[in-house]
Amino acid sequence: MQQNSNDGGYKNTQPSKLRGKSAIDISHNNITKEDEKRINIKISDIYGVDLEEAAEIHINYHLHRIFLLLLDRAKKQGMIESVFVERVRHFDVQGFAYQVSMGELIEMAAVDLLYKQLSDTQNENAVNRLREDRYINFYG
Repeated sequence: MQQNSNDGGYKNTQPSKLRGKSAIDISHNNITKEDEKRINIKISDIYGVDLEEAAEIHINYHLHRIFLLLLDRAKKQGMIESVFVERVRHFDVQGFAYQVSMGELIEMAAVDLLYKQLSDTQNENAVNRLREDRYINFYG
């Protein structure tokens, strides 16, 4: 047991004793690409599930984090959440989360690549609106 200096109480910080997102967060602290691949075993132990389900939990963990980071970046650029959700649902966020869970890609790189797609989609929509406006103005 480790004393928690914030509240003066004791808090168990061993990953095997924690459940849920907290345990996975702790397991991800300062890990390397190779460690990312082995984290499924830790998740399997934490949740008491087989490796296949642990891999799914790991992918979903990164899926959630990537989605939140991407949403935060989009909101900072003025995009509203409903527009964001509509555009992102056509992206392969699950594929990026899988690559991150396998140590093939870092999370921030996935967010950067997806944000580029989001920006390209936004720019393409703006160009299409401009074209439509031009035709309406010419023929209207």
